[in-house]
Amino acid sequence: MKKYALVLGALLLLLPFVASAQMVLQQDNFSSMSGWQSGSGSWAVQGGRLVQSDTTAPMARVDHMLNQSGSYEISFNVQYVGGGYMNQMDLQNLSLHAGFGIQIAVSQPPLGKVAWGVGNSYLLWLNLDTRPSTMKNYPQHYGFRAQVYKSVSNTVMNVEPSLNVDIPAALGISLQDLLNYVQQEGLNTIVPIKIRVNTNTGRIMVEDPTAPTLWYYFDLPSSTLSGKYISFRTNALAASFGNFVVTQQ
Repeated sequence: MKKYALVLGALLLLLPFVASAQMVLQQDNFSSMSGWQSGSGSWAVQGGRLVQSDTTAPMARVDHMLNQSGSYEISFNVQYVGGGYMNQMDLQNLSLHAGFGIQIAVSQPPLGKVAWGVGNSYLLWLNLDTRPSTMKNYPQHYGFRAQVYKSVSNTVMNVEPSLNVDIPAALGISLQDLLNYVQQEGLNTIVPIKIRVNTNTGRIMVEDPTAPTLWYYFDLPSSTLSGKYISFRTNALAASFGNFVVTQQ
């Protein structure tokens, strides 16, 4: 009995640490736009979701204050609303172009303004581009890619060459297989996104939405990962975001 009492006592002592390890820094079920400021695009709250409805906006962005330090986790979900193609012929030919992502470690965003970059920050981006012109002129952006852009100002932002991943190639499938899968499953699926950032070590971890126990990681300079704002972004895509939660790890 004494042994079990000691174990129980140890567990009780650990409870405060377990609770603090998952401290919620921010939670938003999008009942209003409170705290979110549109920089470009058409952002609004609809049915408990944050929606960007302009399918033509190339640099749609919405900003929110969020102090980022230590180790934290961002989770949200995203759903396709519309866009990604110029006309019905492009859709039939699967000549597509659209992207969305989240900008982290933002120090001074251009609040209320259109901008290519967002001060000193990093954009974690998913991009689909199957246009023949992209294959010809910008093959490094062709296909379905997970990309990290480094922003150094509101006008200068470039993809990091070592963090420009051809997703179908990495999975050992063809781009056509991926497009066929999307067509079969439909575009209305709500996709969960979970990202962990450690500003002390520079490690970024992204959970595979199709396999929740599988995480992909990469490293960035830790000295550049602290920030005061985050931003959702889309390109030529109407999308909605929901269940936004940030926890300190």
